[in-house]
Amino acid sequence: MASQNQLSRYGAFSRVVPDEVLAPGSKLFLVADSDDTSIGIAPLELLNDYPVDQDGIVRVYTTIQAAVNACAGGRGDVVLVLPNHVELLNRADSWNVAGVQIIGMGHGDQRAGVRFDTVTSEIGLGANGVRVSNLNFLASQDSVTRGIDMDSGFFGQRIDHCLFNIDSGTDNFVAMIRAGAKESVIEDNQFITGDTVGTVVGISLLGGDPDHLLIRNNYFYGQFDSGVIAVDTSDTNDTNLSGVVVDKNVIVSTDTATVAGSIIRFTVGGYTQRGILTNNRIATYDCAAADTAQVEIGGLLFGDNRISRSDTTEKLIGQTAVKITDSGN
Repeated sequence: MASQNQLSRYGAFSRVVPDEVLAPGSKLFLVADSDDTSIGIAPLELLNDYPVDQDGIVRVYTTIQAAVNACAGGRGDVVLVLPNHVELLNRADSWNVAGVQIIGMGHGDQRAGVRFDTVTSEIGLGANGVRVSNLNFLASQDSVTRGIDMDSGFFGQRIDHCLFNIDSGTDNFVAMIRAGAKESVIEDNQFITGDTVGTVVGISLLGGDPDHLLIRNNYFYGQFDSGVIAVDTSDTNDTNLSGVVVDKNVIVSTDTATVAGSIIRFTVGGYTQRGILTNNRIATYDCAAADTAQVEIGGLLFGDNRISRSDTTEKLIGQTAVKITDSGN
């Protein structure tokens, strides 16, 4: 057999990936729990149907990291994580193969995912063009350092249609996503946290590294003590942040922490910023006296956003707060 991509043999699996992003020479890898037969199939059964390729490449794995390690950079390989696969992460993984797509299958409570079992657990995207899609990321410890780190020094990464959530009211991420990769996209995700003190930020931008980052069509709910979308100034190697777009996001903030923290924060000293904050819808139930500033736009332009407040002390930096009430129309 001359060709080893075997897309035709993978039939229904290959159809999960849209044609426009599935390269003709790519290989498809499968991930399933070692002891999970709830979908009627386990890895041993999969290996019978999808044996080792003639070139020695194994196609079926029990961890996402192992499947990613089997991929080849630049070939357009795809890792499909089967429904009901819940990976318990107690380490720092690195999904670091250029152009690989890690895509979860299933929806609702069958969606594949990763549960962070230690505070040092995290996933680093350490290559160009890595895509992560339709996975459930669950914090099951108090103050997990971060969910996904879109590492600086890379570009073209994408996180879409994922869910970031918590296992219980006392669990949280310090940062759900830290974005450092340039020319990247975070879109169509859900970020949900509890109403207790803990989660620091939903999306943290690493200094001036993530130029031309697009954050759009995401949904955020809960208590984000230090901001839903905020610049992290711990990296001062690059203080010029260019071309950031924050567009069409829906944010419901219930922050009650006494620590001052804006919902959106781009105002940081010594940084030159260019971009736009537009078409976002923000509802804030923040009752903390310290949080009088809800949006700090920094060098970004601000247009066509709507902020509904439950407290007249909450405001956009540079403007007088106006409480918005529902007229019933």
